[in-house]
Amino acid sequence: MEGSQSDPAEGLFDASGKPLADGVEVDYPVTFDLRVIYVLSQGATIVEDLERIYASLGVRCTLIQGIAAPGSKYGRMGSRVTMQSRDQMYAAYEAIGKLPYVKTAL
Repeated sequence: MEGSQSDPAEGLFDASGKPLADGVEVDYPVTFDLRVIYVLSQGATIVEDLERIYASLGVRCTLIQGIAAPGSKYGRMGSRVTMQSRDQMYAAYEAIGKLPYVKTAL
């Protein structure tokens, strides 16, 4: 693919510290559904916060939607994003992870 970048997916780990993508190549740009698990009672601004983060980093986002079952402590929010580079992807995950109500981003 002309104009694309490829790099090994180094530094991607699951919650137990095991590598997620050992030896896997990621070709940029890459489009995927980024999912966030968050505390419902604290995350009233999650859509606005995600939009702000994506805009500040130049991440293309075509869809944001969430799911929360009645009486749940946690909600799930999904975003269809296109990342142009590894640095952009890592910056997005880092910024999302700093939101105080976010438990994890996948």
